[in-house]
Amino acid sequence: MYQIMFFIGVFFIVITFVIFILSLLDFFPIWLAAPLLLLSILFTVHCYNERRRFRGFS
Repeated sequence: MYQIMFFIGVFFIVITFVIFILSLLDFFPIWLAAPLLLLSILFTVHCYNERRRFRGFS
């Protein structure tokens, strides 16, 4: 499950990076592209760190 979410996050990073580059070229508002890129990076890092969490002894 976490691998699928991680690859979705990487896909979102690529898409939002392209949108961010378009915003630097004044084709898209930068005030919308920068938070989207930040949120996609945070989502991907969260998915990567969540799979290594200690779940306790059972």
